[in-house]
Amino acid sequence: GNVDDDACPAGSLCAGPGKMYPLGRKPGTVLYGKFTVPQLPQEFDIIENTYYDYFNIFWRANPVGGYMNQFVPQLMLGNALANSSNFPSYIPHWIAMDSWHIGAQYFMGLCVPNPSFSDGFECDPATWVARAATGKLIAVEPGEVIETTFELVEVEGSYQWHLRIGVQGQPQRTSVVVADKPFMGLVESTSSWMEDTYEEIYVGSCLENYEMQTSENYPPFWEIEIDVWTVEKVYFWSEWHLEDRDICSWQPQSKVTSVESPTSQKAKWTAKLEESAIM
Repeated sequence: GNVDDDACPAGSLCAGPGKMYPLGRKPGTVLYGKFTVPQLPQEFDIIENTYYDYFNIFWRANPVGGYMNQFVPQLMLGNALANSSNFPSYIPHWIAMDSWHIGAQYFMGLCVPNPSFSDGFECDPATWVARAATGKLIAVEPGEVIETTFELVEVEGSYQWHLRIGVQGQPQRTSVVVADKPFMGLVESTSSWMEDTYEEIYVGSCLENYEMQTSENYPPFWEIEIDVWTVEKVYFWSEWHLEDRDICSWQPQSKVTSVESPTSQKAKWTAKLEESAIM
């Protein structure tokens, strides 16, 4: 492999439409992703390397006291945030994994209470704290087809998001998180998914991989298909593309396409290592 002649510090690649969609408060909307578990990277270190590969949705607007709000069921390898204490404190747990695993996850960032700030919270990249709600961790094999879904569901007059990731055709191998409140109730200023804050969501997919030093650190092939179905006709779709990140000559080469109808968008992202990069 080509050692870091042009280093990419994070190693992340992401694809998405580049704009927010006003789908966060529309029960009946279904967001769906499907990918095949890739082969393991030729070289990886379960302590040094971390792999989070996923279809996710997140909110850029946050309530007072909230910093990050991301639904991210994912495929994981290496030293990854893959579990948590769940209710009531949602403390994240990291696990070192030498084979692929999937798990549903609601990842949250909380601001730190600080009375010297006007709204009572210090919210910045240096001080926020991570919390996570996680479903069961499931070992998966290269070649298995993985499905991710996000659905906003009405239950007895209130609204919940249901996050699922599982092996296609094997319901017992499904990991689930039910988010009955924003931030799982950890942020006092917010209590319902129907608040204005949650109108606009960002839909996207990432190979969020850390400490990638050479092409051999990447999975050799990644392909994901994403479908968004709406209840009513909409006219806000935006074409999917590879998002601007540090690109190295030895990173996987991407192709991104998307097609729209009045009630759906279908996107496809393929990221493949060039043969010459893994010689």
